[in-house]
This record gives sequence, C-alpha cells and structure tokens, in this order.
Amino acid sequence: MSNDTFRLRLSTRAVAETDTATHLIEQKERLESAIQEGDSSLSIDLSKAFLESVFKTIISDREETPNLGKDFYPLFNDVKQHVPFSKNDDISQKVSRLAGSIVNVTNELRNRYGAASHGDDGYHENPLRMAEVEFVLSSVDGLAAFLYKKHRETLEPDTHHRIQYDDYPDFNDWLDGQFDGFSLKLSEKINIEYTASQMLFSQDPSGYREMLIQFTSTEEEDDDE
Repeated sequence: MSNDTFRLRLSTRAVAETDTATHLIEQKERLESAIQEGDSSLSIDLSKAFLESVFKTIISDREETPNLGKDFYPLFNDVKQHVPFSKNDDISQKVSRLAGSIVNVTNELRNRYGAASHGDDGYHENPLRMAEVEFVLSSVDGLAAFLYKKHRETLEPDTHHRIQYDDYPDFNDWLDGQFDGFSLKLSEKINIEYTASQMLFSQDPSGYREMLIQFTSTEEEDDDE
C-alpha cells in the first residue's frame, strides 16, 4: 500500500451521509494527509485523535449532557454502552474485544511514538515506520467506520439528543406534505423558499423533536400491524 494512494475508505463512506460533521471530516482528511506525507509519528497521533472524535461525536449525539473530558478508553467504554455491536451476544462480545485491542494498541503507540506525546533529543529517530502505521491505520479505519455506521443505524428519536435536519428525511417529507412552506421575497431576483420542516426545525427544535417521536411511534405501530 503506497502512501500516495492511502485513503480511509471505510470511514469516508461511513461519514458521507453526515457532511455537516465538518470537524470529524477534517480530522479524517488531516490523518490521510499525514500518511501521504510519510510522517509516521504525526500519523499515529492523528489516528488516536480521529478515533477520539468519532467517540465524542457518538456520545454527544446520544447524551443530553455528555462528559467529553474523560480519557481515551473511558470514552470508548461510553460508546460501548450506547452502540450495540451485534444482536448476537457472542458476536458482540468478540467484536468488543477486538475493538478494545485496537483502541489500546493505538493509544500505546501514540503515547510511545507520537509526535506530540513527548519531546526527544535532536538526534532521535522514530523507529515507527509507515508500513506499521498503515497496518494500524487500516484497523483504525475499520473500527471508526464500524462504530459510526452502527451508531447511525441504531439512532432512535427519543434517545437522539443532537438531531440534525437531514437525519430524518421521511419525517421531513411527511411534515412538508401536511403544512405549507414559506416564501421570502428579498428582491425581484431573490426569493428564498422555506419548507414547513425547515422552519419548524430552525424555529422550534423541541416541537420538531416531539412531532418526530410521535411520527416514528405511529410508523412502528403501522409496521407491527
């Protein structure tokens, strides 16, 4: 795998549906840039930072008052409390062990060989090579994508505390079919159109959330019937 072709392909696909999560996307791109530059110590630093951003994004989406000041592994433990790894208990336990190993090894390598973890003398040569970094980063890519995808797939409105407008397109379409939108004419050439769902989301987030929960509950009842 050459540096000029390395991409976090799985993570790229996983975050593609949430293009408003700009910091998370920037973290991924910084990591890809460091790999392409062949900077092993910075790459391992940014691999931990990218995973940490994934953890914090998931926790912030799911908790009303998230505690993001925890250390790396406790943040991962919080993610595990919220995101089901599998419906099968045995598979879930084994995947959890594998995920925990990736988190631990990434943290240990970063603390020992990262660029920002500590200072070395002027003649120090980092023994961590790009071949090893790319191997670790492939695991980080898989874990980040897995967690974020599982997180998005299992979000429910009643436990989703940081709702984005694009998260529930079916509800938005339904709402727009029930209520008229609003048109704002600024000039002869400029006319801004707002849908009912856009106005409700921006002006009354609590009302949007309450209607979303009611809509989702009705949909689930219809499916059961």
